Amino acid sequence: EVGNCGPQGDRETNIRRRRSMKLTDELRDEAGSTWTAITHDAFTDALAAGTLPDKTLIAYLVQDYKFLDSFSVLLAAMIAAAPTIEDRVPGAKFLALILSDENTYFERAFRALGVDDEARASSEEPETRAFIDLMLTAARSTKLHVMLAVLVVAEWSYLEWGTRVEPKPGLAFYHQEWIDLHRGPDFEAVVVYLRGLLDKIAPTLSDADRDEAKAAFRAAVQCEVGFWAMARRAA
Repeated sequence: EVGNCGPQGDRETNIRRRRSMKLTDELRDEAGSTWTAITHDAFTDALAAGTLPDKTLIAYLVQDYKFLDSFSVLLAAMIAAAPTIEDRVPGAKFLALILSDENTYFERAFRALGVDDEARASSEEPETRAFIDLMLTAARSTKLHVMLAVLVVAEWSYLEWGTRVEPKPGLAFYHQEWIDLHRGPDFEAVVVYLRGLLDKIAPTLSDADRDEAKAAFRAAVQCEVGFWAMARRAA
């Protein structure tokens, strides 16, 4: 019997492999080097090393803070669309967390870095606006698979870089705490929850639904690429 060699065999092998993969693994796999780029950005290494210029961190945090409202809208919409109360509870707990602890971090960091009200009220950068528009569009779609795809990128990519970097001892709190917010068992549990919910509903998705999830995932990855580039412009 002749084996499956060459392009046709490769395609069949890839199809079989993807069918056996979880949807979230498939989405990350398809993102390829772009996923690696958003989880290994030089900004994160400088943050962990304590060498990130304050002006760069300020530019990043001011813009990131502008996501809080749209992110909470997206997360709340996803919670409402989740199929069972068991599926909603972890999301509701995460929503309460980001509107308390993370918001406190921003307030303390802004004070320590001398960010006044005028600076905080600065206009959104185009990359920020693009990500906000994506989040709100996903929320308005009321499609669980689309909302989860965007949320998974936002949180999973941050868990990957937060886990990867090695913080230098004695970092300023606004460096160390931003890393700590995106690593450890609690944040990992959030990512496991979001990925798990998307993987749970994957068998119920039509081909069109899966294409929508893939498109939303790709769009979110590109938004992350743009956001890191925007932050580095302030260096």
